[in-house]
Amino acid sequence: MAVPAELIALVQDFTRWGRSHLDDAVRAAHQHGEHPGNWHRLVLYSLTDALAYNFLLVGTLAGYLQEQGLDADLLRRPLQSPVPDRYVNQEALDLLAGLMGRPVAEGQRESTWHFVMGPTANGEAHRHRAR
Repeated sequence: MAVPAELIALVQDFTRWGRSHLDDAVRAAHQHGEHPGNWHRLVLYSLTDALAYNFLLVGTLAGYLQEQGLDADLLRRPLQSPVPDRYVNQEALDLLAGLMGRPVAEGQRESTWHFVMGPTANGEAHRHRAR
């Protein structure tokens, strides 16, 4: 079974967005060295933004693999964690549900993420978020 195109697009997009925040951190570190208050604030905001994308991406992929029945022992090694559920939180599961186009279960908050695939002129996937 092939990896769903939505997950490939997710890796592409979240990696690009996370990298953008890391680039912002590097720029801020160089530009604000003379102003420690701005330096730590801007660098840490950028780094935590990148971390949030990575954490959500890893959690979504781990959640997908769990749903596919991958044994927890096999998931621990690539996650580099003795507890695979460390990354799989409700936000990651909501993202996964939206990407997979699943209906929202009664009593659950509505999934907000939907990616619509189709290349743009520069080869990137079209993205749509819907509530």
